[in-house]
Amino acid sequence: MSEFLDSMRRDFDVRMTAHEGMLAHLGLQLTEDDASALVVELRATFGACGACRCPKTCLEWQSGTDDGPPPWCHRRNSFLSLMDACADLDARQSRMVRRA
Repeated sequence: MSEFLDSMRRDFDVRMTAHEGMLAHLGLQLTEDDASALVVELRATFGACGACRCPKTCLEWQSGTDDGPPPWCHRRNSFLSLMDACADLDARQSRMVRRA
């Protein structure tokens, strides 16, 4: 593979690592069923990490103890929307279990 393509691959890997790290930092452990119900929100967060100009800084920030997505993240709202959607999904699933 060319150096250019290798560079693109490394950049993509760093961004996906930052995305996975952010989901873990936020305490979001999504199953396949959860993910299929949250496609719109997940797509927005993938786009956020794909457009991020500082994924390495984000990775460093994730090791801290601050809650939520970084305050300096330009697409912070996409992660906040995902958190809200996850909470709504959990509430719906809890209601279904109680009815059963």
